[in-house]
Amino acid sequence: MSFMTTRTVRQPEWENRAGYDVWLFVLTLCLCICGAIFVMTSSSSHSWESHHGDSLAIFWNHLSRLGWGLTWLVILSFIDYHVFERLSRPLVIISLALLIAVYFVPQAPGATARRWISLFGMSFQPAELAKYALISYLATRFSQLKQDTFSHEARPVYVGALLVTVTIVGLVAPEKNLSMAALILGGAAIMFYLSDVPLKPLLIPGTVGFVLLATLAWLTPYMHVRLTSFFSGILDPTQASYHVKQSLVGLGQGGIAGLGLGGSIQKHFFLPEPYKDFIFSIIGEELGIFGAAGLLLTFLAFFSRAWRIARHAPDCFGYYLGMGITCALSLSLFVNVGVTIGVLPPTGQPLPFISYGGSSLMMSLAAVGILLNISKQALRRQNLESTLFMQ
Repeated sequence: MSFMTTRTVRQPEWENRAGYDVWLFVLTLCLCICGAIFVMTSSSSHSWESHHGDSLAIFWNHLSRLGWGLTWLVILSFIDYHVFERLSRPLVIISLALLIAVYFVPQAPGATARRWISLFGMSFQPAELAKYALISYLATRFSQLKQDTFSHEARPVYVGALLVTVTIVGLVAPEKNLSMAALILGGAAIMFYLSDVPLKPLLIPGTVGFVLLATLAWLTPYMHVRLTSFFSGILDPTQASYHVKQSLVGLGQGGIAGLGLGGSIQKHFFLPEPYKDFIFSIIGEELGIFGAAGLLLTFLAFFSRAWRIARHAPDCFGYYLGMGITCALSLSLFVNVGVTIGVLPPTGQPLPFISYGGSSLMMSLAAVGILLNISKQALRRQNLESTLFMQ
């Protein structure tokens, strides 16, 4: 798919007065509020045990991180998104340095993977920054190629973009974070496709990369256990992993109407850390099929607005950047829900805007701020074109 020149779209008057895509902002707030509510209900038992009788400690931590994420959303919505075109290379370099540093800095007690860097009492996952830094870098390179085909040869651009992608994925995968590596690779693959890259030259390296990633997953002990339990669970549900079985039990108990808000049984130490990767199961248990479907429809509306913003971006860079962000968030949703309902192997991917916050929550909200700025500049351009046309 190639970038299509922005066409004038009639906007509601109230949206013109606001100056940005109000619906995307409202949908994001709705998802964040829903997430805060279910982090509170799903974490109460674990919080009571781990924080000496304080059933809201985890919830307050989540609200603090949610506040930081919303702050970044607001700040980035006012910053011209073209700044990331100039910062794309420095961001990639910083991300690579942090991904390497992860292997040398001490991890938190009890950590089973090397994914975090702790500073000033806060933990940060460099892979989350690397994911969006790569999106910015690919958007910069592909937009330059589209806008100035005479001074940029396609092959060096694509080869360079592929090398950067492989380097980032190669550093993330050994962190015991193959799911994030796969998501980064999947998002990059979609951006390559959107750039109209000739697929034939990339067929061999793409196949080799997929085989290497699959081999690494099979040879890594914890991933081998997850994969074998996943394939066994397809043939016999009783052989599925403990997490998936408990998740499916929760969804089954919820039925159509659910057990009621706060009525989850699985959150009482049956489903490990239900306020994180398996929070969708708690939502299904408490609100039933209708509640879970309502949440998915809200996400669908969110991605529809995000896709629309990218499609009507003022330039190629905004198009690729918006599409990359939309793909990254939608892939995270797909993987999280897929694991929860047992159609994908267990991974450690949070549900965007919903799961207990950290690096993922703050980076996701920051990415929404960039989308809002793209929509703001698209509206300004359309209003300017309309004014010139009237004159």
